[in-house]
Parts: sequence; C-alpha cells; structure tokens
Amino acid sequence: MLMFISLAYAAGDQASSPFGALWSFLPIILIFPIFYFLVIMPQQKARKKHKSMIEDLKKGDKVVSNSGIIGTIVSVDKDTILLQVATDVKLRMLKSAITDLRKEE
Repeated sequence: MLMFISLAYAAGDQASSPFGALWSFLPIILIFPIFYFLVIMPQQKARKKHKSMIEDLKKGDKVVSNSGIIGTIVSVDKDTILLQVATDVKLRMLKSAITDLRKEE
C-alpha cells in the first residue's frame, strides 16, 4: 500500500510542473507543420502544374487521358477537347481528364 501512495505523489509532482503540459502537446503541435510540408505543399504544387498544363493544351499535342487513352488533339474548346485516337476515330473529352502531355516519339 505504501508503494502506491509514493507513486501517486511522484505523478502529482510531475503533472504540476509548467512544462509538463507543453511537453505532452509538443508532438501534436509539431505534426501540423510536418504534415503541411510533406503532404499539402506537394499536392498544391502538383495541382498547380496540372492546371497550367491543361491551360496550355493546343492543337497537335499528344496527350494521355486518365483512362489511358493516347491521342492527338484536333481541336480545343473552353472545357473540352477533340482527341483523335485512330484514323477515323475522334473522342470529345473534358480537359480535366488529360493527365499527361506526351513527347514526340
């Protein structure tokens, strides 16, 4: 019984220090900047890069859609493009469905 009482006093002394609460919340506080730099910031950069690529699409560009269709842009409208995937096959797609700009092969 005496051992439990001394443990309770020891725990009480630690909790009453002014730095005890700060040290216990410090890992939680540090998670937010780490999360921002490792997750949010790279996503914002990728989104900005994709947006500029979508805005710069022009006739004759070879592109890849998010479904894996590869083709050449025939015409560009405000929100859509006309994509030629074969000799007589043309697809109208949303610009936002384009994921990559292919280099000339």
